[in-house]
Amino acid sequence: MSGAAVTSSRGQSRQALLQNVHTLAALVDTLLIAGLSIWLFRRGAGVWFTRAAWSILAVVSADIALESPGPVTGTLHACLATLLFAAVAAISLFTSASWQRDPELVRDYGWPSLKFLSGAAAFLVAVQVGFGAGFRHSAVGVMPHLLGALVVALFIVIVGAFVTNQFPKHPSLRPMAVAFMTITGIQVFLGLAAFLMRLMQMAATPAFLGISVAHVANGNLTFAVSVMLALEIRRSVLPRAQETP
Repeated sequence: MSGAAVTSSRGQSRQALLQNVHTLAALVDTLLIAGLSIWLFRRGAGVWFTRAAWSILAVVSADIALESPGPVTGTLHACLATLLFAAVAAISLFTSASWQRDPELVRDYGWPSLKFLSGAAAFLVAVQVGFGAGFRHSAVGVMPHLLGALVVALFIVIVGAFVTNQFPKHPSLRPMAVAFMTITGIQVFLGLAAFLMRLMQMAATPAFLGISVAHVANGNLTFAVSVMLALEIRRSVLPRAQETP
């Protein structure tokens, strides 16, 4: 959020202040990530804990290294921050009380499979976040992000409809799918609001700064939820039964 505030703000004095906030937030974040990694190493409750610890350390190290001016490096820096947030969200899911209980298994009976749809949704959201980061850092124009928003929002509605229609009473899949669609709806609204404010020459106002930061933060949340839904589907949904000839 502080990084988005830097790229969305106008005025050198405001940008300098927000950059200092961003640097301080990065320091605190790095310390927390290091503490989380140490906790994962010490827990040692499976290979994935060790892999998760190494992965988040690698991502945060790369993200720090890319924190330099420039359209390409700035875009990569923002994308890695999104990936890091999703990774920490996934770890919080893996270590939650609900994940420790046996899942309520259900069988997929639709086509395409929910496993494919959820993975594709997460990938498309990641691409869309990348377009948004590229636009903020002047690496790409606004049109890829605008067109991508229509495609991704429609795809997310399809995925959410598949999950809620197939498993309307599942204790974890349905609430997560509903949350996914709701957060996406908020994201579309925030994106349209930010775009219209740009057209109305309001990019230098505090209101635009707030909308832009909220749009970026909610975009990161959208990606994190897409990853968590994909993980939950892989855990709880069995493949479609093969028809016998």
